[in-house]
This record gives sequence, structure tokens and C-alpha cells, in this order.
Amino acid sequence: MRKVIKKSEPVYAYQLGAGSDAEKEMIAEGKIRLMPDDSFELFSQEAFLRHGETALLGDYFKIDSSGYPYPNQKEWFEENHRHLGADRYLQISKPLDAWESGDDISEEIQFLLDTRRMTLHPDDEAHYFRAFLWGAPLAAAKNAIVILYRVDRDENDTITDISFNFIERNEFAKTYLYIRPIE
Repeated sequence: MRKVIKKSEPVYAYQLGAGSDAEKEMIAEGKIRLMPDDSFELFSQEAFLRHGETALLGDYFKIDSSGYPYPNQKEWFEENHRHLGADRYLQISKPLDAWESGDDISEEIQFLLDTRRMTLHPDDEAHYFRAFLWGAPLAAAKNAIVILYRVDRDENDTITDISFNFIERNEFAKTYLYIRPIE
């Protein structure tokens, strides 16, 4: 596995349902959809099969460099960001594991594959990585990076769950740094 860290640069983020100009703009563009149950669908770059990622009222969203929104759960966001004022925040960066197609299959990636939490599709390089995350089918190209946010283990050190997501290569290059190459 590679080790990466999010660049420590201020970001803009917006709370869903607060009526920010960014939220209104994303809704007008069809990139965020308010659902009848007051939840939201966010159409990130990885949204697949015309389904957006599900977020709840009060969750936050950021907008990537390509203009697509992506959700951050309220509790996680507030624990991992420092408010700088207005809509500006500084994410508290922590080292994370990352995996790319072509790397050796680690124990964590094998778990995702064995449990079908993530599937690989060599016949479709544009949608090579696939998973059901944030209540929606997501897909990313073969050159995307898989980021592991949390790996849960039981008392025997057996993996029980993994929190992960895909990051498109260009977005990764703009927002992350390698701190250790492949082990």
C-alpha cells in the first residue's frame, strides 16, 4: 500500500439544506437533487448509472476541481475540519492508505474484492473500479486511486469493515501528496 495525505490547503464546503449560493447553483445545474424525504442526491464524478450519492440534511459537500459536488457526513466533517470563516475550512490531514491498479493486492484490497464491496472490470477501463457507496453505484477509471479512510479489525486482527472511496487521478494530483510509495 502507498501512504498519502490530503494537502493542507483551505477548502470551501457547504452544509446541505442551509441554502448557500453554491447549493442553489448545484441544484439549478442538476448536480444536487433534493429528494422527497429531505435527503439529497449528489452527482459526483464517480456517480454511475444516473444515481447520485445520498447525503442527509445537515451533511456537508465540497466541490472538486471539475465542478462536481461530493458529500461529507456531518459528524465526520465537523471532527476533521477547522472552520476558518464563512464557507472556508481547513481539513485536518491524516496519513491514509492508497491503492492503484497494478499495485500488489494487499490484504485490505483482497477483503474488498472478496466481500464484493468493490469490483474490478478489466473490460471497461472507464468504469474499472465499481462499488456501492453513499447509497449509490459509483465507478472510476482504471487510473483512479482507491483511498482507505478506515480499516476496522476484530480482536483477532481480522478485517471486519473498510471505509473507502475512489478519487479520479487528476483530482488526486491536485488534492493529495504521496508520503510513502509502494511498500
